[in-house]
Amino acid sequence: MYPMDLGPFADIPLALKFSPPFPPTINSDGLFTHLGVLPEFPTDFAIARGNVSSIDGVTVTEISWSTGYGPRTEALLLTPEGATYPLPGVLFLHSHDDVKEFGKEKVATGASELPDHLQWVRRDHYGNRAPANELARRGFAVLAFDCFLWGSRRFSLTNMPERLREISGSQNYENLAVMHESMVLSKYLSLFGATLAGLLNFDDRVALAVAQTLPEINESISAIGLSGGGCRAIYLHATSPNVKATVSIGAMATYESMLDHHVAPHSWMFFPQGLARDSEWPGVAVLGSPRSLYIQFCGNDQLFTQTGMQKADALIRSVHANYESDTYPVSHSFTVEMQEDAFDWLEAHV
Repeated sequence: MYPMDLGPFADIPLALKFSPPFPPTINSDGLFTHLGVLPEFPTDFAIARGNVSSIDGVTVTEISWSTGYGPRTEALLLTPEGATYPLPGVLFLHSHDDVKEFGKEKVATGASELPDHLQWVRRDHYGNRAPANELARRGFAVLAFDCFLWGSRRFSLTNMPERLREISGSQNYENLAVMHESMVLSKYLSLFGATLAGLLNFDDRVALAVAQTLPEINESISAIGLSGGGCRAIYLHATSPNVKATVSIGAMATYESMLDHHVAPHSWMFFPQGLARDSEWPGVAVLGSPRSLYIQFCGNDQLFTQTGMQKADALIRSVHANYESDTYPVSHSFTVEMQEDAFDWLEAHV
């Protein structure tokens, strides 16, 4: 089937010989070439701790660090109240949601909360609860943090070019932020030889390195995320040997299946320049083998085709040494049932 979104140019994939290989023709080092130019990895994170509070049996510690460029990363460290440290750690990677003003607040409850007009993120995507807090109650030290473009690491409204306001006729921050990612930032990154996927993975690997220094966390560190967070989890699984186990939710299908009309809904983080020449998207997931990987598919996911998800599942299963998956009859979300299954899986694998 020719891609509907390409209309009269639906033969472009044939003309450009689009055929992502599986298994991938690259290893983890090769993946880094597609992630592009990256900043120097910081040697001093300048970690700072802020307020500590207790929320429904969870100790919430405000923490921040420097990635070496841009604003400081703000985060919440969640642990069971009265716990004896160190505990197994989990990086909870927040979703995209076309909501950039907030990051960590989508998955964790702390001193600040999502405003009323954004509570739909928790309701529709996270079973109307803060999953990072729920995971901490199970005995984990959970680090929920803002990543590049979100929350404390976002671009402010004053930094949005006037051209975006002219085109959209809007002053709405989130609408402009979506346009900014695709129309402005992507141009800058192409000039720099960088990619959004690379900078997000950089932020996540810095967070991993920070987690390794925290006295609350032992040597066992895992990662979990929905949607954009699930995409980031796949990259972290592929690039970070120190991640013991990875859970990715609502973020897996074949590139080939996205061509019809499922490219536009996704962020640039899914599409580093030239990656599809060396790997199908499920191929990136197998680069982390044999470290444990669990993928949850949303059977009625509006962002992927069922065929594309099923094929990706079969491809990963055919070569990944420690892979498990489940499919749920839900739209794009991380429901309470899915959370409980994911948390059970993490407990069994750390």
